Amino acid sequence: MIKNINIIQYRKLKNLTLNFTQKINAISGTNGTCKTSLLHILGNSLQAPTNKCDWIKDSKCLPVIKAVNNVTNPKVESLTRGDQTYNDPAHGVKGPLFSIDYYGAESLSFRRHNSSLMTRYAVKPKYQPGTKDSLPCCPVIYLGLSRLVPFGEFQNDEALSNIKKKLPQSYQEEIAKLYKKFTNYDISFNATKQMGDIKVRNEFSSNVEGIDSNTISAGEDNLSIILTALVSLEYYYDSIESSKDIESVLLIDEMDATLHPAFQIKLLNLFREMSEKYKIQVVFTTHSMSLLEEMLTKNDNVIYLLDNISSVAKMEEPDIYKIKMHLQSITHENIYEDKVIPVFTEDDEARFLLGILFSYYNEKHDEFKNASRFFHLVLTNIGAENLSGIFTDSKLLRTTMRSICILDGDHGSDISNCITALPGKKSPEKLLIDYAEQLFNDDDTFWIERTIVDKGYSKTYYINEIKNKVTDFEEELETCKKNTKSTKGKTREFYKELFTNNRTFFELLFKHWIHNPANQLEIDRFYKELHTLFLKVSHYHEINPKEWSS
Repeated sequence: MIKNINIIQYRKLKNLTLNFTQKINAISGTNGTCKTSLLHILGNSLQAPTNKCDWIKDSKCLPVIKAVNNVTNPKVESLTRGDQTYNDPAHGVKGPLFSIDYYGAESLSFRRHNSSLMTRYAVKPKYQPGTKDSLPCCPVIYLGLSRLVPFGEFQNDEALSNIKKKLPQSYQEEIAKLYKKFTNYDISFNATKQMGDIKVRNEFSSNVEGIDSNTISAGEDNLSIILTALVSLEYYYDSIESSKDIESVLLIDEMDATLHPAFQIKLLNLFREMSEKYKIQVVFTTHSMSLLEEMLTKNDNVIYLLDNISSVAKMEEPDIYKIKMHLQSITHENIYEDKVIPVFTEDDEARFLLGILFSYYNEKHDEFKNASRFFHLVLTNIGAENLSGIFTDSKLLRTTMRSICILDGDHGSDISNCITALPGKKSPEKLLIDYAEQLFNDDDTFWIERTIVDKGYSKTYYINEIKNKVTDFEEELETCKKNTKSTKGKTREFYKELFTNNRTFFELLFKHWIHNPANQLEIDRFYKELHTLFLKVSHYHEINPKEWSS
């Protein structure tokens, strides 16, 4: 029912607009960021429907829902104490404290009022004169932290009382069915009990000896209370003529408290299902990284609040990596300490070309600068066939999906198996030697560029130190073949020595190749494929894919 809260000031919340979706919403942040206060504001912003509402078909529904849930449609004064000095949520602020935009209803502004309770304050709408404004009617179930009080630690037996009103049998069976999906217990309800003014809980027995509502864990008790609230709102939906996008609201403080991460995710999925089916707007607070990551992955609404000591700020475009930094009070540098993506290449020559390419991409693409630091070039020499075999082996898939394989340009890419190929469609040595020959034959200006000349390179240098040596080696190789002598390893050994002795020349040559417009398609192809692979493997290393934004 709540679309936006536009806050002028309420406690540490100042000049802030928070948006809520019609389905699932989480509010997170460190302690002291007024998360619970926001739930109080939400609960205070709607009034409980009565049997006078013309959409109510079953007059028994509302009394039952109120009876089996501890807090429904709470007002701020019933939940919140004022500060010890002023009993005021916005000392010194005159007029409205905040306004609420509703789905399907007019916006309302709220201001403070004195409460009949001396230690508390009230927050009520400021209705426009001459209008029939009123709080929208919508049932709200609020599950505060009191629901977590263990039954076994409740000492006041005199305050225990049975609640006569019960959910209809079919809905009790629905709760039992859901509870079994989580716990594997078959339960049978005995009664609903009121624990003083602390909480309402179901009493039940189970099919497992020694397991009942008195002996279950705090998490299992909490789960029972949450499921009861959900099914109560299902009962409400079945008892009305539905005409609104949102028919009820469920508010839960610290939804993840006492619940195992597996229960948290399972419960979140149940929220999605029931929210959609029964038009329930769900809003909860949480510190659970498991929940937040799941919600962000599924594009649920996550509001993350930042503690600015005297005020609270909203994190723009929250993601799990930024949230993790703030929840764990670590910096951007700390969060990525020792986090790298292994990159496998065939040999040192390939890593040599990659280093130059990365420098080029850093100059051309600002978005690449953050990402490039995560690539760890593994210092190993593995042939293309062996590398391909490793990365396409189904038994090694879990391992290889965490790494990137970059083959020489004379091989093809296989993105599904995290394999790409260097630009140029040739091996590094073939690419550079052929390119030098092309520049030589074309009498390219490369040979008279200042950098080349200042380094002492020339056509003569190329002929003596590279061209003639390659020609001599190829002739020697042919002679060996004719004489049936082994040539194993000779080619690799020759080109490795050639690269080592002329490393600076090849570096300048490759930089020229990269900047040649004729090669732009290949340069762009490799960049795009590398980006795709970064997005594919980064999350395995807890690296935010947005570090390389497209």
